Amino acid sequence: MGTSTPDLDVRCDKVADPARHGCVFHKYKPTWVMNFKKTPAAVAHAWLIQSKLPNHPGSMTADKPMKYLPKADKNQHNRDPQKNRDVICPSGWAAKNGHPDTTVVTDIAPNDTASCDEFAYAASYNSGGMPQSMDGLNEVASGDACVQSYATRVKQGEWHLYDDERIAGPTWQEVCGRSSMSSWINTTSGQLLRRLRRRGQVPPIGRGRVLGQVPRVRALRRRQGNREVHRP
Repeated sequence: MGTSTPDLDVRCDKVADPARHGCVFHKYKPTWVMNFKKTPAAVAHAWLIQSKLPNHPGSMTADKPMKYLPKADKNQHNRDPQKNRDVICPSGWAAKNGHPDTTVVTDIAPNDTASCDEFAYAASYNSGGMPQSMDGLNEVASGDACVQSYATRVKQGEWHLYDDERIAGPTWQEVCGRSSMSSWINTTSGQLLRRLRRRGQVPPIGRGRVLGQVPRVRALRRRQGNREVHRP
């Protein structure tokens, strides 16, 4: 079955899950809309990386869909997505190296702590942690090569994403982002996508776009004394 529109081409197989085989529109690019009202810091980070970096991971505007990396026994390289995350966000990174002005939302989650948010996602071939030898698109040696930022709540309902002034500013030629932010916000922002993956509703080698409502962030900001300097 097929038409002149590639998005409507159908492929049927049972490779991804023999127990739940079926058919997919394998060229269709699903779009996941992130919830800016609920998780503003995570959406701002995704928006910044999509908009400012030359590879535009997951951007609908630039037509740069992400390529999903399923769990190890479902991908041809037997690559555990956690290994990608370990490259960009090593265990304990936020506690040891995250910016001290990172805001945690203990008013929502009493045990909330700072965490490391990476973009593009670890479970994608777009992740900076995915080796080029395994079809990775943006390999870097470590998360230190990514744009570095942190999220601060200035007042209730208003969040700012800041450049980490402890290190050199971004060149905007980076291929990934790493941000220190609330663990609750970081985890909550990806819950829907994780649920869809567990249900098998994301194609095993699918392409998708992550679309966030455009936050009120014009550019990454760098604090200098009491001033905020907008970086182009």
